[in-house]
Amino acid sequence: MYEVMSGDTLAWKVPSPRESTTASSLESHFSGDGGPTKILKVCFCTNNNLGKNFKLVKCDSSWQIRAIIRSILISGRLGPNIELAGCYGLLLKHLKSEELHWLHPDLTVGEVEQRYESHHVEAEWRYDLRIRYIPVNFLEKFKDDRSTFLYFYQQVRSDYMQYHASKVSDGMALQLGCLEIRRFYKDMNAKGLEKKSNFELLEKEVGLDLFFPPELINSMKSRQLRKLIQQTFQQFATLKEDDCMVKFFETLREFTNYDEEVFQCELVQGWSLSVELVIGGRGIRQRTQKDSAAVFLADFKQIKRIQCLPQSDGKALINLNVEGARQHLSINVATVPMAENMMDLIDGYCRLEHDTDDSVIYRPNKDANARTSLPELPTSRDTSSIRHSMGSDIYCEILDERPRSVVKYGIDRNDIVLGRILGEGFFGEVYDGVYKKADGDRVNVAVKTCKDCSPDVMEKFMSEAVIMKNLDHQHIVKLIGIIEEDPVWIVMELYQYGELGNYLTQNQHKLTNTTLVLFSLQICKALVYLEGVNMVHRDIAVRNVLVASPDCVKLGDFGLSRYIEDEEYYKASVTRLPIKWMAPESINFRRFTSASDVWMFAVCVWEIMSSGQQPFFWLENRDVINQLEQGIRLPKPDNCPPALYSLMTRCWSYDPRERPNFTELVVKISDVHRMEKEQEAERERDRARSTKFFDPKFNFNEPPPKPSRMKPGRFGNTLSIGLHIQLNEALCASSPDLASPCEYQSPVDSMNTLTLPVRSPRRRSMGESEFPRLEANSREDAQRLWQREKQHMQDTLRRQKEQMMADEKWLENKERLLDPMGPEDTTSPASAEADTENAPPEKPPRVSAQPAPTAELDRTDDKVYQSVMNLVKVVVQLKNDITTLQPEQYITIIQSVGMTLRDLILNVDDILPTLHESVRTEIEGTQKLLNNDMAELISKMRLAQQNAITSLKEECKKQMLAAAHTLAMDSKNMLDAVDQARVRANLAKPATL
Repeated sequence: MYEVMSGDTLAWKVPSPRESTTASSLESHFSGDGGPTKILKVCFCTNNNLGKNFKLVKCDSSWQIRAIIRSILISGRLGPNIELAGCYGLLLKHLKSEELHWLHPDLTVGEVEQRYESHHVEAEWRYDLRIRYIPVNFLEKFKDDRSTFLYFYQQVRSDYMQYHASKVSDGMALQLGCLEIRRFYKDMNAKGLEKKSNFELLEKEVGLDLFFPPELINSMKSRQLRKLIQQTFQQFATLKEDDCMVKFFETLREFTNYDEEVFQCELVQGWSLSVELVIGGRGIRQRTQKDSAAVFLADFKQIKRIQCLPQSDGKALINLNVEGARQHLSINVATVPMAENMMDLIDGYCRLEHDTDDSVIYRPNKDANARTSLPELPTSRDTSSIRHSMGSDIYCEILDERPRSVVKYGIDRNDIVLGRILGEGFFGEVYDGVYKKADGDRVNVAVKTCKDCSPDVMEKFMSEAVIMKNLDHQHIVKLIGIIEEDPVWIVMELYQYGELGNYLTQNQHKLTNTTLVLFSLQICKALVYLEGVNMVHRDIAVRNVLVASPDCVKLGDFGLSRYIEDEEYYKASVTRLPIKWMAPESINFRRFTSASDVWMFAVCVWEIMSSGQQPFFWLENRDVINQLEQGIRLPKPDNCPPALYSLMTRCWSYDPRERPNFTELVVKISDVHRMEKEQEAERERDRARSTKFFDPKFNFNEPPPKPSRMKPGRFGNTLSIGLHIQLNEALCASSPDLASPCEYQSPVDSMNTLTLPVRSPRRRSMGESEFPRLEANSREDAQRLWQREKQHMQDTLRRQKEQMMADEKWLENKERLLDPMGPEDTTSPASAEADTENAPPEKPPRVSAQPAPTAELDRTDDKVYQSVMNLVKVVVQLKNDITTLQPEQYITIIQSVGMTLRDLILNVDDILPTLHESVRTEIEGTQKLLNNDMAELISKMRLAQQNAITSLKEECKKQMLAAAHTLAMDSKNMLDAVDQARVRANLAKPATL
């Protein structure tokens, strides 16, 4: 069976005072003055080993087996609203032999000890709770008792995997296994198993042996098996959970009758006739041959009394008093234990048929009055504690298998004064209040209450406090304490600004991008901490983040959190989970890891950048997984920085292994936050300048503020206009919709404009003024400073004009070289002049083959220059071909970029030893920057491949082209730095005309 009974599954729980009270009140219904307390470990049938598969029942020797069964059913461990308690029985099994004993409900714990347990060591016995008495129309009966239906299915499937799976045909094994996959992963998309990543997850991390017998798995190659499973699965891909179970029962019935038991015995009718006695919901029947039809003997309504008479040869004789029969139905069986099991089975069906606890077994010496009264089974459960405030469109049913024990962390209720209701939580209302500390200080607190006081609900409610008690981080809500007496309270810090979702909605026009990115960064830091302590949160959303101050948020609501300890993942079975925030593997396979938390975090960031909008608000829960399977992701919020959205799309990679971890996310989001701060500061300076300019008090005789410009000496001299044409016109023309604008202006437009050097956007914010910074101690000093700056600007403008004129002449020469034959009629100057006058003005030719050098240097055998030009050509080719390339072809051209970049860096390394040590550090830093640019380009390429069939396709292409543009510009900066260093070292030769 699937049960795992190893020692490490046994966990003793120290109950809280509330739990102790509940347990004692429950036991008072069962127990009498029965001597010392005993704890029985009763095991369940289950098909996974991640949760508890047993319950510890505290009793004494006067308890009846009936009371043991009822106490388990009442506890809710098998599910709510169990009505068919008469179907359940308790089996005592000796683990080191084949000895089995079905325990009659009227037996006491003391009688079981005396009859059976005393014959072997106590640790060698195991109690199994099973459904033994099955109505003839059990599918119809179990519709009204879903918990019993599910438990019976688990039991039948467990027996199948243990006893029958190796004997059925491969076709039946495939069908039964695929039915269980469909049922077990009922939230999975119908075509989800066709995805390679989903099947690998099923195969490697869940295990095919959970669904298929080892004989089938080992009998064929994995590729063939995968194909067969996928083909078979398609037959059942659209079935619902209940349909899968019904189909399973129908399919398995062709092989075995799981609702009947067969005994080898003899019918005594003057002579002995060896038969197979078949006992089930249809009554008692006999079969003389294995494949022959069974002959009806008796109906359970006709049986009035059963009696067992031990024989001298060790056998036993069972006499059944059948109404209307002229003589007893006598059955001779091989052993007394076998006779007891048969009697218990027949008696159980009689009780089920008559809906009574009265037994038809006749025991002459048994005191029928010494029985323990039983409590009534509950017919309904209080469901009022389900998150009313959240609504069913957020949290959906998926069983929480790991209730956690509660450690005392108590405070005095008298130290808290409750205030108004703040809202409705998962288990009850949340109040604000004031807590008086031991030193007299008063702290504002939030108090969570619990409506449902049943033991299983209380365990889940208190589990959040147990988790929070062990957490200590500046961006995680702090636990103040727990009040464990009824009514139970969890007391936490109160933050006056409330939930982040409401805060975003109320202040959406006030909050800047810098603040929103800061909130995302703080949540990410909290999740780095959780990842470090091996915890998955499972409910990361703005509704679970509290605002402590306008620039500080804290992650809270750990009701769904779980420690994953040494395991790689946590698997949940029936808890309410937020589908629209969850990763595909969490929806499909109920698998939760730090990678699935990364997905949820990105959705939370989307909420933040969308001012608190709910993700996929335009879809129903059931439709979300279909969208995710098709590659559709949440769109980019209007004001979201592209770099941040790029990170979010990486977090939404279908394969969990391709998502970044939280540590990497903190670094990346920190960069985005720094960029946003710099841009906001720049905008503030621009606004300040605008305000000052239009200020009536502004003195036009005073010098204007200095322009923000790059320091030319940092990466070489100002770029010549020729290479501006190469880079800017080629790159921008091939990708006109790039986010980064090209700054180059044509020579004609630039004659009266100061053209700044082209730089990577990331480096532009690092620019320094070309002019020395002097403190203006007087008006005369300020005037002198302004005159110096004005003269410097004029010199720079004049120098750039000269460069542009030279570039213009160079372009004319290149144009003539490209068309050496000249116009059709070159012999007539007049006609040429007329044609020139009548022809429309032509744009300067776009030079792509051989750009102008960045400096008037001899480029013969200049490998660095050639490498930079090759890199630019490859980038231009990427931009020209991007519209026609298939996603799988991206890698070929990106490899070409990488090879060209490698040649550039190697060529720079070759000349570094010849340069002065003072410039090496700067050039080496630029090399590292190029490597980072290449890594970013590869990352964007992968992102574009992943979203090739999604609505993000064009956006991802733009990001890839922008990364390529940055790489090309930084390579040009590298060339400038190298040229300048070679000129200083007298290693460069002037260009020959």
